[in-house]
This record gives sequence, C-alpha cells and structure tokens, in this order.
Amino acid sequence: MITVSLVVTMVTGASPPEGGLGLVPSIALAVIAASAFAIVFRAVRQPPLLAYITTGLLLGIFVSPYIGISTHSMEQISHLGLVFLLFIIGLEMDIRGIFRLGRWTAAAILLQAPVAAAAAWLFQWGLAALDVWKPGLSPTPSARVYYAVAAAFGSTAVVVKLLADKFELGGQAGKVTVLTLIAEDVWAVAALSFLSASHTGGGEGAQGLVLMLGGGVALAAGTWAFVRFIFSKALDLLSHSPDVLSLVALGWCFLCAQAFEGIGLSAEMGALVAGLTLGPLPQSGEILGRVASLRDFFLALFFVALGLSLPVPTPEIFVGALILVAVTAASRLLLFAPSLLAAGQGPIVSFTSAVNLAQLSEFTLLILPVGLAGGAITLQDVSVISYALMLSVVLATYLINNNHALAVALERGLWMVSRSKTAGRGIAGAKGGVHAEPEIVLLGFFTNADGLARYLARERPEMLKHILVVDFNLKNHSKIAACGMRVLYGDVSNPDTLRHFGVDRARVIMSTISDAYLRGTSNADLLRKVRRINPQARFIGTAMTEEKRHELLEEGAFAAISPPDETAPAFLAAVERALEN
Repeated sequence: MITVSLVVTMVTGASPPEGGLGLVPSIALAVIAASAFAIVFRAVRQPPLLAYITTGLLLGIFVSPYIGISTHSMEQISHLGLVFLLFIIGLEMDIRGIFRLGRWTAAAILLQAPVAAAAAWLFQWGLAALDVWKPGLSPTPSARVYYAVAAAFGSTAVVVKLLADKFELGGQAGKVTVLTLIAEDVWAVAALSFLSASHTGGGEGAQGLVLMLGGGVALAAGTWAFVRFIFSKALDLLSHSPDVLSLVALGWCFLCAQAFEGIGLSAEMGALVAGLTLGPLPQSGEILGRVASLRDFFLALFFVALGLSLPVPTPEIFVGALILVAVTAASRLLLFAPSLLAAGQGPIVSFTSAVNLAQLSEFTLLILPVGLAGGAITLQDVSVISYALMLSVVLATYLINNNHALAVALERGLWMVSRSKTAGRGIAGAKGGVHAEPEIVLLGFFTNADGLARYLARERPEMLKHILVVDFNLKNHSKIAACGMRVLYGDVSNPDTLRHFGVDRARVIMSTISDAYLRGTSNADLLRKVRRINPQARFIGTAMTEEKRHELLEEGAFAAISPPDETAPAFLAAVERALEN
C-alpha cells in the first residue's frame, strides 16, 4: 500500500493524495527509511542517531508533500519516546543518590541551567553594547532570552540514550550528568511557563507559575504516598503475571504523565515521577526490561520527526547554528566544569560531565512557537536555533562516544598549566606526598580489587600499607582509605599521571579490572604504557579469555589472572559438596 500510493505518485509525477498518506503508512515509511539508513550508517561506523535525523531531514525535503498532515500526528506520537525515556530513568535512579553527592556538587547541578542562561544573555548584551552582532546570537533585545534559554539546556533524550549504550549511567560522571539533566528539565518547565506568561499577562502568569509548581510538588508527594501504601500492594498481587504487571505499570506511567500535564507541567515530568515512585519496588527490574524496547522504537521515531521539522538550510542559517553550538559548548566547559572542580569532583568527572552536556535540548522546539507567536523571534531565528539543535545532537554522538578521551586531554592540559603551581605540594589528603615511592600500584578499584583488599585485611594486613591505588571514582576513595591503602585521584590511562604518582619506581603494578569495564584503555594498553614508564616493574593483568591471557603474557606481563578460570575450581568444589549431601 505504501508502494502503490507513494512510489507510483513519485515516479509518475502525479499529485500526492489529498491530505497525504495516512498516519500508519507515514510511520511505516519513516521506520523503513530509518532502518535502511541505520544499516548504511552502521556499515561506515556512524552512530544510528545520525541516521535517524538524516532520515527525517531527507524525508522532509523530498517526501514531505506525500506525508502531508500526518507529519504533525507523527511528531505527537514520537514524544512517547521521551515519556518512556523519563519513565525508565526514574525506574533506574536512586533518588537518595542526589543527597550523597555533597552540597556543593548539588548546588553546581541545580544552578547549571540558570547560570548558563544568564551568561549567554550577558554575552549577547555585551556584544550589543559594543555594537557587534554575529549570526547565531540575538539580533534584537526581545530574542536574547530565547537564544539564552536554548543554550542553557542539554538533551535528555540524546544524552541518556548514548550513555546507556556505553553503560556509563552508573558511573560518577553519568550520575552527575543525569541529575543535571533532571534539574534542567525542571528549569525548562519554569522557563516555558515564564515565556508563555510574558505574552499573556505578567501578573496572572507569574501567579499561575507559582501555583503550577506548588501543585507539581503536591502531586509528586501524593503519587509517592499512593504507591507506597496502595499501588505497591496491587503490584504484589500481579507479580505472578509479568505481562499484566508491565501493562499496569505503563498505565501508571501515563496516568502520572496526564496528571502533570493537566496542571501545566510536562508529561515527561510526570513519567519521571512515575518511574521514581516505582523504582524502589522489587518489580521495577521486570518493568524496565519490557519498557526498554518501546523506548528505543519511539525514540528512533522522535529523531526522525525532529529531522522532518527542520527547514532547508541556507549558508547564513548554517553559520549561525554553528556559532550557537560553539557558545553552548563553551558555557559547559567554562562554567559547569569549573563549578564541579570546585565542588571536588575531580578533572575527569568534571570534564566528562561537561562534554556530555555540550548540546542543545529538544525542549528548545517547544519554546520556539511561543516566541514566534509573541513576535519576540522571527522565522530566521527559529531556523538558526533548530539547526543548532540538530548539529549539536549530531556532534553529541561523537563527543559522548569519546567523552573519556576528551576529558583526559583536558585534564592533561589543566595539569600542564597548573604543574608549576602544584610541584612538590602533592594532593590534599595524600599522606607522604605524591612522590612517595609505592611498592605495589593498583590501577583502578573495582570488584576484584575490593575482594583482594578484604582478603589482604584478613591474611596479610601488613601488605596494605605498601599499596597505592590510582582511581578516578571518588566514591571509592573513602572505602580504599579505610582498608589501609593509600589512594590518589587520577586516570590510569594517562602515562603522565602514572609517572607523577611514582609508578616509574614501583616493583609490582596490577590491573584487576577487565577490559569490558575499562574506559579508553585495556589491560594490554596499560601493560605497554607501564613497560615504557618502568621496564623493570612486574605487571599483573586481568584477562577474561584464554586468548587475552596469552596476549598479555606474550607482551611481557608477569602474570595474567583470569577470573572465570580461577573461580571454576571453587564452583566445582561447591557442586561436589552439594552432591555428597
């Protein structure tokens, strides 16, 4: 039916059907085209997100008349991707983790959006005062706030999807990034309400905003109490039927989404609250697994619809979009990263979080019609901001996929600048100074290292004081120090950091983390770097397969521990004891 109605009209040049294709054929066309482009982009090692946006852009240029009025309906349906995304974020998030970040980190997260917006506004105001105007920035005072708001928020849909694909949501930088996005979503709702109120009567609009936010807090508290005392018991009764359980959970998601939208907040915010209320329940894992596939489908449709909404670019629009993207990225690196550094998050977490958020948000598409209807911005402004959003999303796929390497490069540059200031001073809290000569260096601290530390505490406690741990996850530092080992913050893949910490004088260097959990490096890569720094050191690595084990040994490792092989005898012994009883 798609073939008959679309291909025939395009080949023969006949007029498209009145009103365009129906909604289902239009979605089918979008999905088929996106699938084809995803295969092509995958073959040339490009991210699927770029394939989806390119699909929408090309459909908008060449096939838009054949889709017709179904485009608007497709855009509405595609927003289900954001609803499912926020629902899953809520299911996975431990809300108590916000309070464990520390007050200064929490302050940096909560203030990121307003500080970025204020900086962008002041930057535009300063250029105007100097009688300087550049494409990508506001040409008029009335439009400054829209450009500032556009530069203040990151894309929840893009960032969370990319971090989830890299399994980085659970890391410190991932948690800081997601919590910042949630805070930005709250500010985004407030910004949309404020801008809408500014065009409909200031006093009543401001009062309505206060009532709306107060209603949101009350509604969130009510949903938590309902789940805690009533709904959780209903889910317990459905535990034996996972299909019905998931359907009821989705019903709760949409009920919360509609309730929050009904009081003026976003449906996505309601979905997030729904997920947060269900997250502590034991059924949350089953619900999450069944909703994830829906999220992926509708998010793909969302990005296709995003591409469909973009106008045909001109050189001026393209240049303006690039400048706006640059301003947005600069605000994250020059404002947000320093605030995290000041809060004690360390260079890797701070720079990684800033890189993760260096894009515009899809929320921008919601504020543009408000400004256009109120006469604050023009169609040219809409085009510039829309293409800046698309370009930043495309760039985000590469930035986030290489966030750790970029953070390491930025940390190295920061270290080179501050080297003369910190020479001989060491790191705060490091007993004995940075240049104390460790006998054993442990590169990173994860499950295997934790087990080793507990074993040494029982069997060889005197050895702990001779071990230095280099790890960039600050959450581990207090645990490591409590074991009696010295710990320093640093990236184990950075040779300069390792040399600075005395690895060139260590006798034994160990990597207990498998390649699957190392970011931007591998055990073989660490071995090569260690051998360049300290050829006499004995390197002990981790290999999950026999092939990797042989590779490490051939490259000069003193030993390569394979956790699956090492634990196999213990499992066999347990099975034999079980069979004897």
